[in-house]
Amino acid sequence: MQTNLHCFVACDEQAKNAGIKKFEAFFKQRVLIEQAGIHAFSSNYELYGEVSARIMATLAALAPNELEVYSIDECFIDFGGVPPEQLKPLARSLRDAIWKEQRIRMGVSLAPTKTLAKLGQYATKKIPKIEGVCVLEQAHQWQWLAARVPVSEVWGIGRRLRQKLNLLGINTAADLAAMGEDKARGLQGVTLWRTIQELNGEPVIDIEYQPPAKQQIISSRSFGQKQTALKPLQEAANHHALRAGEKLRSQDSICYRLSAWAETSRFDQKRYADDQSLTFPGGTADSRTLSRAAAEIMSKLYRPGFRYAKVAIALHDLRPVALSQADLLTREPEASAQLMQLMDGLNQRFGAGSIKLARQAAAANFAMRREMKSPHYLSRWSDLPWVRVG
Repeated sequence: MQTNLHCFVACDEQAKNAGIKKFEAFFKQRVLIEQAGIHAFSSNYELYGEVSARIMATLAALAPNELEVYSIDECFIDFGGVPPEQLKPLARSLRDAIWKEQRIRMGVSLAPTKTLAKLGQYATKKIPKIEGVCVLEQAHQWQWLAARVPVSEVWGIGRRLRQKLNLLGINTAADLAAMGEDKARGLQGVTLWRTIQELNGEPVIDIEYQPPAKQQIISSRSFGQKQTALKPLQEAANHHALRAGEKLRSQDSICYRLSAWAETSRFDQKRYADDQSLTFPGGTADSRTLSRAAAEIMSKLYRPGFRYAKVAIALHDLRPVALSQADLLTREPEASAQLMQLMDGLNQRFGAGSIKLARQAAAANFAMRREMKSPHYLSRWSDLPWVRVG
């Protein structure tokens, strides 16, 4: 179970059985945690990223075709060309390989569509007798499962859409699969209709071997300690602008608008939140330009007398560098691209933050609280577990 600034974001079965609620404040459940003997851990993104990279590398080496890395703990694999009688044994071999090499229990679900494959993951967690492998080859199989899965568990169904569907009497995945095209399009356009088609075994969402470039890049994080002065807000905004700039350049894009916002905690009695934007007529991917813009916006947003809990940066109107059109009056320096490339290369080689801007403070100055973070077992010599023999 992990905590992020006193808010639970993930719980294992032991925690769930003890009554721990996701997205509930840590302090509200502290007594229950202590009584149940639950171990709480702060988020350890570095460790999660390393474990994820190892798992994806193992799967890529064993999979019959290319895979799509969907998130840090999910991927889609094309099993096209695999004989039907070999599907389940292959799925089980992948699961066994991840357990053997990484000691991670992985669920594998096979289905004719991505949405049904995601639905099968619900079965791998809730039906112990299938031992982590769900095969949905025939319509009667996924129809049986869909009748037992809440509509909220369907891929792409968020909280607001789930509420609308519930009001219409649609409570399970099977109810959703029976919805007509006109009603689906009227409720959420083509997106919901594509989901329904996939629930009925019609593949309309392709595997993306090369994920498309992001249309928006956001960098944000809550403060470890609430801030009251302008300077730490600007430092945090600078830090997030630089991180967003690195992501922007990694997909060979430039942005034409940057927005920033600052807010207090929703638990504070005296609340404040506001945002503003700046545009770049000729577009930019230069961290120096992004950083200056972020600091300028933050100076306009700042209001004394508030305890700020979060600062965020978002890059909008992203376009490929090859298709961008420069502005005659606000052209970037000629050496900008080369300088950013050198900066990114050094940070990749020697570690994030090795090369920084002068205005960029250390991330530790405004990092979130992670006193209960687990050790970096896979990336730090000092955190390797010791075994005493004899």
